[in-house]
Amino acid sequence: MTSSTGRQQSSAEQNEGGVKSQRYQDERAFVDLTVNELQRDLQRVEDQARMAQQDANNARQSAQQSRGAAQHAQNQARQAQNQAQLAQSQAQQAQNQLQQAQGQAQQAQNEAQQANQRAQQAQGQVQQAQSQVQQAQNEAQQANQRAQSAQERADQANQQAQQAEDLAQQGHNHAQQAQNDVGQIRTTARQLQRA
Repeated sequence: MTSSTGRQQSSAEQNEGGVKSQRYQDERAFVDLTVNELQRDLQRVEDQARMAQQDANNARQSAQQSRGAAQHAQNQARQAQNQAQLAQSQAQQAQNQLQQAQGQAQQAQNEAQQANQRAQQAQGQVQQAQSQVQQAQNEAQQANQRAQSAQERADQANQQAQQAEDLAQQGHNHAQQAQNDVGQIRTTARQLQRA
């Protein structure tokens, strides 16, 4: 009776040990499968993060190029505005000189009746020249206004380029953070696989 009971206990222990061994193998296989799937997911996330970082770098380069172009346009607009202001100043100076000449012509008309015709002719030429100078002054004023408008557009383009560069930098930071997260998850997966 004792021998039979001992054999039954030994057989039960063997069966229990076999069940535990099978359970451990099943759990180990499940863990390996989970880790493999996690590694594949991590690889996809890492690839997506790398692509996002590349897109962010491209966007940042494009924003920097746009900003440089906007600054160049802004400098050109400022230069055009300076030239227009210079032309306007020269036109004003010419108008002042012509007004002085007109005054001298009027004085000559008062001093000599004999030179009245010549003085009137000179006055007419001065008035014609004054009209031309006035027209030139108006054109210079219009050019100044166009230059001012161009500078405002250049300022706006510069601001948009700065905003695009900031967004590109944020995308780069997010991509870098995603790569860091992938590294941490990969380390955790390796620890689970070693367990």
